[in-house]
Amino acid sequence: YRRHQFGRELMKQSIEETQRLYPNQSIRISAQHYLVEFYSSFGFVTQGEVYDEDGIDHIEMLLS
Repeated sequence: YRRHQFGRELMKQSIEETQRLYPNQSIRISAQHYLVEFYSSFGFVTQGEVYDEDGIDHIEMLLS
């Protein structure tokens, strides 16, 4: 189902709803490192260093 871009639509709606519920607040996520480019396409920027979470590289990302 990846070619149908359900993840992109879900992320778009999640950002919109979060911004509606919490206006003027940044959104901070813990992203799997290999998905940095995906989240960056929504405006998220990396924060800090890569860290291990359950054997998977992660990085904090922020959408201001």
